[in-house]
Amino acid sequence: MQIVELLNLSPEELDRYLANGWFRMNQAIFTTHIEWLNDSLYLVIWLRIKLKDFNTDKKYNELHKKNKSFRTEITTAALTEKHEELFSLYKKSKPFEASSSLQSLLYHNKSYNVYNTWMINVFDGNELIGAGFFDIGKNSAAGISSFYHPDYNKYSIGLFMIYEKMFYCKGKGLKYFYPGYYAPHYPAFDYKLKIGKPALEFYNPVQEEWVLFY
Repeated sequence: MQIVELLNLSPEELDRYLANGWFRMNQAIFTTHIEWLNDSLYLVIWLRIKLKDFNTDKKYNELHKKNKSFRTEITTAALTEKHEELFSLYKKSKPFEASSSLQSLLYHNKSYNVYNTWMINVFDGNELIGAGFFDIGKNSAAGISSFYHPDYNKYSIGLFMIYEKMFYCKGKGLKYFYPGYYAPHYPAFDYKLKIGKPALEFYNPVQEEWVLFY
């Protein structure tokens, strides 16, 4: 694993890092091709969605129908106690290890943010039931985290929010959306392979190029 600590980061620099298989780690950025997950070593493969080829599909229509009664908003990021409470509930409901807090996940112990971070919030009435964060560069964006209230698991809110992030970025004229990596034979990340299938690409580190996944 390679890690670079950041004191500043321009939109163009974020684009270049993402295009070369790097990804945010709180206020640093890292790349790797193997990862320890639940005490086992896995190959990891970086993914991105080519937004010009990403459109409404059957999966999104299903998600939209499930979540149409909820209110969704996208704004610049601002953490609140409600976000931390929701993140804590979500973390307790999942078997994998997560950061101790949302503050730690995004900022660690830093008092600044070098990233241009945005968030999506999903409300049932006035109750926050889902939230997610993503970083925007000049021509690309990276999905950092999505979480939701465990009582709403049947609505697939996590996947719904990823789609909403991508439609927002496409509407802003961005070219690429990077959801991070997935690991073959590690099912927790398989949901990323369901997103925008015709537009999904993976990074080939040997050839240093992006290739269509399907």
